[in-house]
This record gives sequence, C-alpha cells and structure tokens, in this order.
Amino acid sequence: MPTLSELVSRVSFLAAMPAVIGLFVTAGILAISREWRLNVFALTLQYFFVVLLLTRQIRLEVAAVKGLIGWMICMVFYLTERRSVGLRQVPERDPSQAGSMRWQRWMVSARASFALLATIMVSVAAYTAALRLPLPEVPGDISLACYVLAGLGLLLIGLSEAPMQVGFGLLTFLSGFDLFYVALEPSLAVAGLFGAISLLIALAVTYLRSVEIASGSEGQLL
Repeated sequence: MPTLSELVSRVSFLAAMPAVIGLFVTAGILAISREWRLNVFALTLQYFFVVLLLTRQIRLEVAAVKGLIGWMICMVFYLTERRSVGLRQVPERDPSQAGSMRWQRWMVSARASFALLATIMVSVAAYTAALRLPLPEVPGDISLACYVLAGLGLLLIGLSEAPMQVGFGLLTFLSGFDLFYVALEPSLAVAGLFGAISLLIALAVTYLRSVEIASGSEGQLL
C-alpha cells in the first residue's frame, strides 16, 4: 500500500496552475450553484487543491491534517443536508400555483446569471490584483489562488442569506487567507488556530441550518 508521501508525489504535477484552476472552478461552482450535493462535492475538491498548494509551503503532515479537517466539515454539511431532505415533505402541486412556480424558476435563472457575471468580474479582478499587487513570500500562482478564494468567498457571502451558502463563503475566504498566512508563519500553532476556526464556523453553520430545518418542519405541520 503506498504511503502518503508517495500518493502526494504522484499528483505533485497538480500542485501548481492546475490546482489554481481547480480552485477557481470549485469556488465558482459554490458562488453560482444552489444544489447542495454539487456544492458539498465542490467544497471537498476545493480542500484537495488547497492541500496540494499547502504542501509547497508547509510539511506534508500538517497539510494533510488541514485537509482532514476540511473533509470532516464537508461530511458534516452532507449529513446536515441529508437530514433536511429526510424531513422535507413535498406538498401536492396545486394547479393554481403554476404561475407562481414559473415566476420562481425565472428568479432562479436570473439569480444564477447574475452570480455567473459577478463571478467572472471578481475572477478578472483577482487576476489583475495578482499581477499588479502580488502577495509577499508566496509564488505567483499561489498569490493568484489566494486572491481568487478571498474574492469569490466574499462574493458568496454577499450573494446569499442561507446559512449553508454563507458557510461555504466563509470557509472559502478562510482557505485563501490560510494559503497566504502559512507562508509568513508556518507554525503548528497557526495551523491549529485555522483548523479550530474552520470547525467553529462549521458548527455554527450546522446549528443555524438545523434551526432552519426545524422551523420549516414545524411550519408544515401547522
């Protein structure tokens, strides 16, 4: 069975621009999509690419621990949303509500179009900032990844009021800041601090989502 270092060496060719492109794609999916399964999968891949970039700045073991924390968070989000699906009751469709449903579909399409346009604009701004204002102590591609994650994370926070979407945005922003800060202070204490912050964000998001699920279930029973 191959060791962790051997596995990382096999995918080391991704720990450069391919990982940055992967981060752009996954963060863009989080900003545009409202499908929870796709978003959880995108966040899982995002942590994978972040770990690949972290292996260039800190020890492999520390980067692996950060990845495990991120994947634990993804599992918690997945179980929370699965519980939401289990408690959700699908009401019978009322023919008189057809016009309202068409309006809702149009609103969803318009929101997705706006999110796509905003994602493209933020990505262009991140690329420009990485060229003109490169971050100190980090390579150019990692500097671009930091700007992309921070920008799209803030965009995601601003576009949604749903607890899960805001949580995705906070974790995306934190991943970008983590990529930059570990180059300045690659200590275990800092790694533990960022891991603890990520877990606290996940717990807060899960609690708020559970309250939202419970209130929705009670409203359907009344």
